[in-house]
Amino acid sequence: MDDIDRKILGLLQRDGRLTNAELADQVGLSVSACHRRVKQLEECGAIAGYSAVVDRVNIGLSVLAYVFVKLESHAENLLDEFEKRVNLIDEVVACYAISGGGDYILKVAARDMDSYAELALKKIARLPGVKDSSSNFVLSTMKLAPGWPLPA
Repeated sequence: MDDIDRKILGLLQRDGRLTNAELADQVGLSVSACHRRVKQLEECGAIAGYSAVVDRVNIGLSVLAYVFVKLESHAENLLDEFEKRVNLIDEVVACYAISGGGDYILKVAARDMDSYAELALKKIARLPGVKDSSSNFVLSTMKLAPGWPLPA
């Protein structure tokens, strides 16, 4: 990956609706050369897809929480079942296996605190092997980057 590829990625992270002509103009390539570069970035997996950035509050999801989950055991079948079932919960928008004091961190969006409480008590707490969980609520957002930092 060279500087032009990084510039293409940076521009597309900020605005995935740029036309190929606009992108080519901003990175100093011909339209066909820019198109080839974008296709190569897609084929190698650097560009995993395109999507709209949706404002969760404007669609009625006022609660955003990070939930730390600790499991009873690290038996492979339990981990597999936990991961399979957590993927079925729509309100869980991201789940990461982590190091440190817990086993997983879930990023959860809900309409309101009542909806969150029902989700936490009836779905998350009842996931296979959950020993303990703790919720941390987002009060305000200071920074939300449009993508990932691109290494030199």
